[in-house]
Amino acid sequence: MKKELDSKDIQILSLLLNNARLSNKEIAAKIEIAQSSTHDRIKKLTQKGYFKGTSIQIDQKKLGLNIEVMLAIKLNKQHRWVIGDFIKKASQLPGVLQLFHMAGDNDFILHVAVKDSDELRVFILDRLSTLDYIQSTQTTMVLHNEKVNNIL
Repeated sequence: MKKELDSKDIQILSLLLNNARLSNKEIAAKIEIAQSSTHDRIKKLTQKGYFKGTSIQIDQKKLGLNIEVMLAIKLNKQHRWVIGDFIKKASQLPGVLQLFHMAGDNDFILHVAVKDSDELRVFILDRLSTLDYIQSTQTTMVLHNEKVNNIL
């Protein structure tokens, strides 16, 4: 962690990491500083690039996405253009929640949410398998997914 952050900055980051919708007033009350100071600190943290963006967690089951899997993918070529093409294409596939470029046995891990096993089969056979540089895939079902933010 960078030394330029003091305890109030870390508290702000931690609060926003767990709930990006907190108002300036709520943050100020929780860390016991003036709203104007909170506003200035958030502005400085933003300018220094500590925030990559904000997001919302959506209840996937409400959207009918009942199955989550981790798809381990091995490529048959390790060329820069193949990796770039895979990242571009995979990140646009419906159902992809996260994409990880890996070192080790697998080249990529895709975190995918689908409606049912039929949709998963279509995802693998009709979307992924059409990419001729994919050597193999291995599917692991996710039994529980919980976002944990313990970096600060």
